[in-house]
Amino acid sequence: MSNLSDEQKSRIAGYLGLAQKAGRIVAGDQMVKEALLKNRLHLLVLADDVAETVRRELTALAAERNVAILTLASKDQLGLIVGKSRRGALGLLDSGFAAAIAKII
Repeated sequence: MSNLSDEQKSRIAGYLGLAQKAGRIVAGDQMVKEALLKNRLHLLVLADDVAETVRRELTALAAERNVAILTLASKDQLGLIVGKSRRGALGLLDSGFAAAIAKII
């Protein structure tokens, strides 16, 4: 979804930051994969510069489970949004936050 406006990206980042503070985000490829396998994710957020093998694997798992996928920002930016180091993927565990982000898109 690289055609999002800066305002949309900022609003989505705000929701992701709130979700992180509420403990409703998993961050990092492996944690996101585990959450997908346990059917806990409501939204998969990928970095636009994530490794292609990781993108393919997580996208396939999300598609099998009907989890929405959003490509938002670089790994550096995703890490900053959730107060961590570089992250290639984030997983949203809360349906309310996922619905709020879906309205922005």
